[in-house]
Amino acid sequence: MAKQAKNSEGANGARKAKNDNGLSGADHTLGGRIQMVRESRGLSAAQLARRVGVLSKTLDNWERDRSEPRANKLQILAGVLNVPPLWLLAGDTATGETNYDVDLDETADLASKVERLVKMQERMSQLLFEVQSEIRRLQTEIGGETP
Repeated sequence: MAKQAKNSEGANGARKAKNDNGLSGADHTLGGRIQMVRESRGLSAAQLARRVGVLSKTLDNWERDRSEPRANKLQILAGVLNVPPLWLLAGDTATGETNYDVDLDETADLASKVERLVKMQERMSQLLFEVQSEIRRLQTEIGGETP
């Protein structure tokens, strides 16, 4: 059965086509996704704006695709809405599947280097403690001087 498109008029006067699943064409934009998630979380625009730290007018401009949030506000927005920032931007990660081209050999090599660094740091901490102890001992022997 083919999905039928229904037309409705949006708040800004633009025509939005809705599918049978209730998603409008605006849900395929950053602003549409922000508004959709905000409403699904039961937040008013004023509440979300306050939590993100922007004016209500700024949030309204984002939801109407008149402007876009800066990277720092996008991170905060994604955190408040509990969605990945990439999903807000692209919308294609809604399934939770991401296609990262990962070279497993490269990541294994990096993990090995991190392990070596951790062991070196532990040894360095131990040596520093030993040197500090030896300095204190020598200062005590010399004449009771302490730092």
